[in-house]
Amino acid sequence: MPTSRVTLTARDLTVAVGPRVLLGGVDLTVAPGTTLGLVGPNGSGTPTLLRVLAGHLAPEAGRVQLTPPTATVGYLPQEPAPRPGESGHALLARRTGVAEAQRALDASTAAMAGGDPGADGRYAAALDHWLALGGADLEARVGAVADQIGLPVAVLDQPVATLSGGQVARLQLAALLLARFDVFLLDEPTNDLDLDGLASSRGSSPS
Repeated sequence: MPTSRVTLTARDLTVAVGPRVLLGGVDLTVAPGTTLGLVGPNGSGTPTLLRVLAGHLAPEAGRVQLTPPTATVGYLPQEPAPRPGESGHALLARRTGVAEAQRALDASTAAMAGGDPGADGRYAAALDHWLALGGADLEARVGAVADQIGLPVAVLDQPVATLSGGQVARLQLAALLLARFDVFLLDEPTNDLDLDGLASSRGSSPS
């Protein structure tokens, strides 16, 4: 994966949950190639701040800016419970952002076939986004990454709910290694990994 040339900047953020202000006046710059650790006690609002930085939640005040603005940001939260019926392959597509990008691409393709005004532009943007997230070769890369972290490829066809805790942790790690976001926001990604899994995550950190 090429080194990211993206900068994420937050200025004077105020983050709250209901009437409770968790963080105020937050200034943060994540420069290209930078790895930052966000540390705080339980309930201090670190997952909420990550959601704001990812654009999933609007702050009460302040702003978040990406340079360039077309950059992709991936927020990979902890998932304490598997989604009903979701297979390993489906989880990888969802966590890498490829599944959502595929839906947008399919919708824009249908709109273009139907002659909708502006559909050509939406299709081009959707295709660029799908390609940027690695949608074209995701399945081709899955086997190599699974082998790298000691995850049997056969389990990817099974419902995630049937896998062991260690297998689920490695599956989440595989999603991280397969993802091609420009900026990664990770919520305790090494939880539940054994020593081999931790070694794999250190040796294959995304840029």
